[in-house]
Amino acid sequence: MSLRLSFILVFSALLTALAVFASAFSYYSARNEAWSILDFQLQQIARIVGDGSGIEPAKSADGASDEVVATRVEFRDGRSPVTNDASVKFPSEPVAGLSTFLSNQVEWRLYTYIRPARTVMAAQRTAERDELAADAAWNSAWPFLVAVPLSWVAAYLLVGAIMERLQSLAANVETRSVDDPVPLSIADAPLEVRPLIAAINRAFERVRVTLDQQRAFLADAAHELRTPVTALSLQIGNLKHARTIADRDAAIAELDAGVHRATQVATQLLRLARSENNRSASRSETLTEASQAIQECLGRLLPLADAKKIDLGVAQSVSCVLRIDPAELAAILDVFVENALRYTPEGGQVDLAVQMEDVRPVITVTDNGPGIPAHLKGRVFDRFFRIDPAAVEGSGLGLAIARNLVSRNGGTIRLEDNPGGLGLKVTLSLPLS
Repeated sequence: MSLRLSFILVFSALLTALAVFASAFSYYSARNEAWSILDFQLQQIARIVGDGSGIEPAKSADGASDEVVATRVEFRDGRSPVTNDASVKFPSEPVAGLSTFLSNQVEWRLYTYIRPARTVMAAQRTAERDELAADAAWNSAWPFLVAVPLSWVAAYLLVGAIMERLQSLAANVETRSVDDPVPLSIADAPLEVRPLIAAINRAFERVRVTLDQQRAFLADAAHELRTPVTALSLQIGNLKHARTIADRDAAIAELDAGVHRATQVATQLLRLARSENNRSASRSETLTEASQAIQECLGRLLPLADAKKIDLGVAQSVSCVLRIDPAELAAILDVFVENALRYTPEGGQVDLAVQMEDVRPVITVTDNGPGIPAHLKGRVFDRFFRIDPAAVEGSGLGLAIARNLVSRNGGTIRLEDNPGGLGLKVTLSLPLS
């Protein structure tokens, strides 16, 4: 059911209920008011009748009086009563004030006015009173009943006018370009819709930021891939023009290195794209033992450490289970440990540790390499950023990938100077299971 139809039905039902209640209240109020007026009329008649000298009996052909009000005056001195309707059998012992009695199976409303010399009674048929009261009540109630269908038309028109403002907003959103940086106007919108418009504007802003990031990513990826692809073309040309076996072997070695470089860049780009696409995904419920993950990382990167004669080991390890996927934790550790091995000179040292810091587990990677200048510690997580591109081979994507994975799992990364001297200390904090 549409929102417009829902509003129309709700408002129509509400207005109908109010009109029915108002008409019923008006009907019974008018009926009671009419009875009160007729009672007052009986009282006035009884008071002005006096000694009955002005009463003239008036009878129709069938012997019943046509008078709306029947009156009777009884005297204390023994005189005969005076009445205008002899067919009405008044009570023999009337009670002062208002009461009812039956005469010939007809109910009457009676007012008795008792004086020292006489008793005056004025009576009216209750059926006639009900008829008069119903007419008065109906005249008071029918306008409310007539207003019921009018309220339906009013609800239809008013809801249509209100929804028209939303239709214009929907048309504005429909025709809007995702590149349009101007937010939707809140000032002209209904007050109740303004939070929705604000949420739409925030969604537009997130989409715009995402598109800008994608454009920057594509531009950077094209730039980064152009260099290895160009190098591959040159190396293939060198291979074609190789005249001796030695030249050919050298060209093949260069080509192999170029293919490895292009493959590494493409793989890193795919990993970065995958990590950024999953940044808004729910946190992993998979559990990983931190100490085991560190030992596996050492096994993977120990050949690289041996090649550079770097002392790679575990300085401290406490047992703790982290809430993170094992493959993602392995990717994070590989990035930090591999970077430490690349930037640490031959004969250096890289230590891994798992310890508790304020009842929260942390993994640290400490090296005695050149470290990172303070003003560049915030930029090293940018895509394709490298402190010294000529000194160390790499694509500048590893730290960006690690940051996305850590953020996705609710963790934090902190870069600090090595407290033991030169070098860098990376502190990785992840939630416990």
